[in-house]
Amino acid sequence: MQNPSKRLRCPKANSPVAIVFAIVILSLGFLGSFTTSCSAQFSAGLFNSPNMNPPNDNPTNQPQEQPTGYLNLPMKTLGGAQFWTDVRYAGKWRIQQNSETNHCRLLNQNNFRQAWGNRLHCDQKLNQAIANRRTQLNSGKLVIVLHGLIRTSGSMSAMAKFLEEKDGYSTINFQYASTRKSVGDHAMALRSLIDNLGPKVTEIYFVGHSLGNIVVRRYLADTFNPETGVQGDPRIKRIVMIGPPNQGSAMAQVLKKSFLFHTIAGVSGAELSRTWDQLAPTLATPKVEFGIIAGGQASEKNLSNFVLNGPDDFTVSVEEAKLPGASDFLVRPLLHSTMMHKPVTLNATFSFLENGYFVSAQQRNPIVANAATPTQQNNADAAGTNLSAQARGNQN
Repeated sequence: MQNPSKRLRCPKANSPVAIVFAIVILSLGFLGSFTTSCSAQFSAGLFNSPNMNPPNDNPTNQPQEQPTGYLNLPMKTLGGAQFWTDVRYAGKWRIQQNSETNHCRLLNQNNFRQAWGNRLHCDQKLNQAIANRRTQLNSGKLVIVLHGLIRTSGSMSAMAKFLEEKDGYSTINFQYASTRKSVGDHAMALRSLIDNLGPKVTEIYFVGHSLGNIVVRRYLADTFNPETGVQGDPRIKRIVMIGPPNQGSAMAQVLKKSFLFHTIAGVSGAELSRTWDQLAPTLATPKVEFGIIAGGQASEKNLSNFVLNGPDDFTVSVEEAKLPGASDFLVRPLLHSTMMHKPVTLNATFSFLENGYFVSAQQRNPIVANAATPTQQNNADAAGTNLSAQARGNQN
C-alpha cells in the first residue's frame, strides 16, 4: 500500500502531460474573470458607436493642453476587470485608465461612472468632488493590496475588508490590467497612484499576492533615489508578500512556448516565462521590512504539483517564493489561488504589519541575505537608478 504522505511527482516536468496540467491549473483562475472582463469592457463604452469612441490619449500622466471629456451618463460598472488600471485614488473614488484605448474614467465608491475622457479631465472632476466633499483624500495608515496575474481586485477584497476592520488602517485595493500590460507599466500606474495620495497619508504598507509583489518590487526599483538610498515613497513601512514568484516561476517556464498560455496570461505572463532573465534584474529587494507567506503543499494530505520541485502551493514553490533579506518567512499548507483570503493568512498579515513578524518575535524565521546579495542589490539599485533616470527623462 502506498504511503499516503508520499508526494506525487513526474520525472519530466516539460512533458506534454505536464504542460497540459499546468495550462488547466492556470486556466481555472482565468475562466472566473473572463465574462467579468467582457462585461466591464462593454459597460465602459468600448463597444459604443464609432463617434463615441475617445481618441488614443497619451497614456502617461503628462499635462494635456486641454481637458477632454465626453458626454457621461452615470452608469454602473463592474469596477474594472482585466482592461482597467487604477491611476489615482481619493477615498474610495478612483480614476482608471483603459489598457486598450488609454482613455480614463472616474468611478465613485459604488463603481458608478462619474466622468470619462482624458486624464486631465478626470483629474479635474475628481478635484471638484473633493472640493464638494463628495469624497476626500486618504489619510493615516494606508495599506495598498495588489492582486496576482489573471486575477482582479475582487480576489483581494477579503484581505482589504479584514484590514479595514482593524483600527487605524484604511486600504486601496489596487486594480491593474495584469494580462494586458507589462510589469513596468503596472509599476508606473502604482507610482501615479502613490504620488497622488496627498500629505494626509502618514504611513504606507503593501500586501501583494503573486504577481502583485513583482509589481511592487519593480516600483521600488524604478523609484530608487541613489542620493538618499530610499526606494519609493519614504512613508513606506512594511510589505507582506503572499505566494510571490520572487525567483521566477517554473510553471511559467514549462508553458513559455505555449500559445494558449500567452493568450491567457498576456504580456506579464510572457515576462514571467520567456523573458524572466530580463525582468529579474529590474526588480529591487525591499530595503524596508518585508515578510513572505508561502504555500508549502497543496493540502493537509501533502499532495503537490508534480511540475514543481519541493513543497509548493500548486503554482509557486517554497524555494521560488524566497527572497534573501526577508524579516520573516512563514510556510503553511495553502493553495495559491485561495491563500490570500484564508484566516491564517489574514491574521499573519495583520500581525506583520503591526509588529514585523507573523506569529511572534520568538518564532520569527528571517531569510538571511547571503554573500551574493549585496552585489545583487547593487545591481538592482543600479537598474533602478537607470530606470528612474529614464522615467524622469520621459516626463521632461
